Amino acid sequence: MISFNLILILIIVLIFIENYIIEGNEEFNLIKCPDEITNLKKWSNYKSWKKLKLPKKGESINITTPILMDIKPPDLDVIRIFDKGMLVWKHINDLELRVKAILIYDGGQLIIGSEQCKFKYKATITLIGDSIYTELNQTINDNEYGQKVIGVDNGGTIELHGEVTKTTWTKLKTTISPSTFKSFNKNILTLLDNVNDWPIGSEILITSTDYDMEQSETNFIAKCSTCKPNQIKLKNPIKYLHWGSITKGVDERAEVALLSRNIKIQGQVGKNCVNNKLICDLFPFDSFGAHIMIRKGFVNAHFFGIELFNVGQSHLISRYPIHFHLCERVDEMGGYENPAYIQHCSVHKSFSRCYVVHATDGLLIHDNIGFDSIGHCFMLCDGIEMDNIFSHNLGAVTRYGLLFPHDRSCEMCTTIQPNDFNGNPTQCTECNAVSTFWISNPWNTFINNVAAGSDSTGIWYLFSDYPSGLSYEKGVKFKIKPYLIPVKKFYNNNVHSCTNGIQIDGGVKLTPPSKTQPQQLYSLTNARYKPRSNPKDPNSKASPSIFNGATIYKNKWRGCWARGGFLFMKNFKIADNAIGFTFASEGTIPADHQNVGQSIYKSLIVGESDNIGQQSNNIPIVNGRTNPYGENGLMPIRGFEIYDGTISLDSMVFSSFKSLQAPLLRNSSAIGFLRFNDWQSSSETTIKNIKFLNVDKEIHFEQSLMDGDKISTLRDLDGSITKLPSNSILVRNLLFYSTNNCLYKKQWDALICKEDTRQIYICNDDTNSTNYLTPDQPTLSSSGTTTTTTTTTVVAIRDNIENQKIEQNGLPNHSPRNRFQFLVFKNHHYDFHFPNHPTPPILRVQPINWKQSEKFIFGICIGISKGINLKVLKTVNGTYGNSDFVQELYPTFSFNLISESTYYFNEITSILYIMYYQYNSKGHFNYCPQYGCEELVIKISGKNSGRVTGDCQSLAYGSSFTLFDELVNRKFENSFQMDKSIIYNSDYAYRGNAYLPYHPSSKSQIQFKCNHCIPSVGIKYFELWVNGNRNSNQKISIQLFYSINSNQFKSKPFAIDKKFFKKNSWVLVRILFENLKNLLPENHIQLISSFDGLSIINSLKLNQPSLFLDNIKFVYDN
Repeated sequence: MISFNLILILIIVLIFIENYIIEGNEEFNLIKCPDEITNLKKWSNYKSWKKLKLPKKGESINITTPILMDIKPPDLDVIRIFDKGMLVWKHINDLELRVKAILIYDGGQLIIGSEQCKFKYKATITLIGDSIYTELNQTINDNEYGQKVIGVDNGGTIELHGEVTKTTWTKLKTTISPSTFKSFNKNILTLLDNVNDWPIGSEILITSTDYDMEQSETNFIAKCSTCKPNQIKLKNPIKYLHWGSITKGVDERAEVALLSRNIKIQGQVGKNCVNNKLICDLFPFDSFGAHIMIRKGFVNAHFFGIELFNVGQSHLISRYPIHFHLCERVDEMGGYENPAYIQHCSVHKSFSRCYVVHATDGLLIHDNIGFDSIGHCFMLCDGIEMDNIFSHNLGAVTRYGLLFPHDRSCEMCTTIQPNDFNGNPTQCTECNAVSTFWISNPWNTFINNVAAGSDSTGIWYLFSDYPSGLSYEKGVKFKIKPYLIPVKKFYNNNVHSCTNGIQIDGGVKLTPPSKTQPQQLYSLTNARYKPRSNPKDPNSKASPSIFNGATIYKNKWRGCWARGGFLFMKNFKIADNAIGFTFASEGTIPADHQNVGQSIYKSLIVGESDNIGQQSNNIPIVNGRTNPYGENGLMPIRGFEIYDGTISLDSMVFSSFKSLQAPLLRNSSAIGFLRFNDWQSSSETTIKNIKFLNVDKEIHFEQSLMDGDKISTLRDLDGSITKLPSNSILVRNLLFYSTNNCLYKKQWDALICKEDTRQIYICNDDTNSTNYLTPDQPTLSSSGTTTTTTTTTVVAIRDNIENQKIEQNGLPNHSPRNRFQFLVFKNHHYDFHFPNHPTPPILRVQPINWKQSEKFIFGICIGISKGINLKVLKTVNGTYGNSDFVQELYPTFSFNLISESTYYFNEITSILYIMYYQYNSKGHFNYCPQYGCEELVIKISGKNSGRVTGDCQSLAYGSSFTLFDELVNRKFENSFQMDKSIIYNSDYAYRGNAYLPYHPSSKSQIQFKCNHCIPSVGIKYFELWVNGNRNSNQKISIQLFYSINSNQFKSKPFAIDKKFFKKNSWVLVRILFENLKNLLPENHIQLISSFDGLSIINSLKLNQPSLFLDNIKFVYDN
């Protein structure tokens, strides 16, 4: 019978052992510190080895039993750990293992410390190898691992646990500068947190707090007997100013990070590049570093407090410092009781990335540092990776890389791939996207991270159609579509000292180059982020993506660019960027019309903080401080930039936007608009609850007059900016918008109006059949393809007043341009004309941002009243061919009888009048009702369709002095000269029955002569309609004649561009009268009060084919 005492002893022993079990290593029943395992065999004992002798220099060894690393062995070739083999580090100082590769699989384990027993001493693994040409590529179970690698395959375990300090990185508490650091600060840094356990001699990083990321600098901790717990003394002087306070509400304090760790894994590198010429030209140093690669099926993988130095290989993919490769789930859902993680580690001097998660889910990446790396630093590879957690990581100084187009600079891109598939030059837009954090799938947690310097971007969220690379087929099979997936969590992240801070846009090209898509595989491409409630179904309801908390400062170009629908930004603090924040819309109308709005609220944007910076690397100094990128430091500063979608700004504070006066002249405004904008806009963009502190200009309208510039607008819901009663709108200072309900604000060069803005698209649905004028010269498009630019213009005229007009050239998403957007006021009348070509045979009018039961009547110039047939349709959710609803409208005989089901065609002016009535309601963030955009389609057919320019302005609004229309004006009857007789043919005339033939020869002309009958003032245009007959290249000119003191004179000829001559088509030629007068001698202009007539003459000395003329007149300036 067992005594009571013996039982008690056994219980105590069992409890003791249980308390020291290491989770995940129960097979060996490990106790608290791994080097205390009883069956470990010492490396130093020759009896531990099968050959009964210690491994020799250059030898490859297999470890199949538990081995204790207790000495520094000679340089070795390859160590394979498998079949229950184990290599455990003894807790002693300065152990180093130098080896070409360590391969762990099939029950093998590499262990330095444990979760319960962190390694306290210096331990180093140096992966050696001189060149890619001399080292063998390692494999495990036919899986490639490359060279200079620690590889973990199926059944392998890697446990690296170094002792870490209480704080691995913190921030400055006071500003330091080179001029005062030694004398005043005594080389002592005062930090935000307690760092009294940071070891003397350790290497630290101080990040840049300016536009130049190269102002990040390293130093070493020196002994300090007077330092407080939150202070350290530096060994060397500092080179740059580093900001150390919260300025104007924005935390711009430099991060200070401890780079050194007890456990160090490093690559042996030489002084010179040993690689192919391309690699060495781009990276003229040895970039053949070490790397760690973990594959699917590992037993455990934990990295805690590890330093990685001289790591990564710039010439090959999948050769990264720490790389979880195709591991699938590595958390509890993947069967791991102790999920994989990377915590408190430091990667610096990396030749390829920092921490890479590739087709792996559920990985924790916490409190790590990545500094001085090539290519994306923290990276989700393919876009299939989900449920990973990036928290409290610091990345700094991320440089352009080589591996993929999106890693490369423009120079690298064009060097590696000078031409695209079609032989055109490679476009830089395919590249230039290297990022400190590359987030290719939004369903990941991203909190409390810092991106402190990148050649391109700090944090980039991208949204491809499907995952890329090795994950493409799986992504397609399981319908994983990153562009439809909402953001899982984004909270309190910090970006500074980059070119662009946060980028939320784009994707990568998933298909090889082809004739129609000539860009490189995996190049950056356009993509639209459309988060949906069902991420597998693009037609499901929109789901909001929330970005909560970000500090963004000192980025050379833009603080944040965010494209997508239903995006909500809150608690942002932004300062010292050229452009603080820009929203870009989810898509285009009508394809994307539901929940496309975006909102930013409870945020602060500062123009210029107290952080004046320090000049370096060509960063411009203007007005005593460093300045962001562009125009020699004088690019206009904008806090929030309005672009192309429906945006809401609420509960915002704008502070310290001060314009520079002469001679520097730099504009600075709290709110502005995208410059040189030829894209769409939204009349529903609103602001409310906005405060302005020390702001010279609350809003600025750009001077450029591209299509998007002209329709810039903003609605002030509560008078935050206008200081007027609620719900006023701001628009460009153009006569087109100026009504009796508008006030001019000189400071902004804008109109403040008590009007209701809406929008209209005029769409040409049949560009192939549209009879355009002669195209311009071929041009190279942004995609690298050669195109010809066709002049496309639509003119809108408000309230039948000819000078209240605006001219739009069309959105650039089609060639020729076929969509024209107009900003209009409700309760006003608008007509639309086509001055450069006949009215398209199929025209679609698409009102957007209209409300239920609203209606308005508008006019469309058809250009001719005979020989045409009209058909007008009301459609919903699609064009007339595939609409869910089609209703035909019918003609009525009076303008006053127009209704939502009828139209009126004025045969005198050739204008078609239609009423639009919106049946359905829409939400604020929708362009159109839920059921689809309600549209009107106009179809023009008949023998004269496409034969007459669609410009009715003179007929509808202008008073004129006619020279010829059906007959010659009686003032010219006695002096009219032409070689041929008037032709009478109603089937061919522009309008009516008669027109003039003209056969240009060396002596022929058509002359209209009178006695001082044409006034020199009060005339705006000279107009005539021309028809090329059977040709289209004639050249004729207009010449005025006049008399001074009974002496007869003629002006220089004004040549009509040959592009106006179309075969068998009537084209309107409209010439500013001032342009004709300017061809007179300067000393004559002031002496003339009237002209005696004009001649139409041949511009060439040679005979030309005959042509026809009609409706010749002067149009008065009303």
